[in-house]
Amino acid sequence: MSDGTSRMIVERVDFLPSRADWIFVTGVLSGEPVGIGDAVTIQHGDQTTSATIKSIELHGRPGKTTIMLDAELRPVVTAGTVINRRG
Repeated sequence: MSDGTSRMIVERVDFLPSRADWIFVTGVLSGEPVGIGDAVTIQHGDQTTSATIKSIELHGRPGKTTIMLDAELRPVVTAGTVINRRG
């Protein structure tokens, strides 16, 4: 994706009671890097929801990324959900 967009297909979603205000969403990020504060769209089935990235963790495998989103999105974000950011 060379047009400034980013895409992640969610592999897993974690919730930590010690960080109850966030969900931890892990997948392989393709396209451009994302940043804290970036607006993203979440596509789950026919539903599209907007969100803001709260924090980011990068992992050893290329592209493997965890982004943190508001915990209120927990029912919407599941394995297979697509998260996009337009450049």
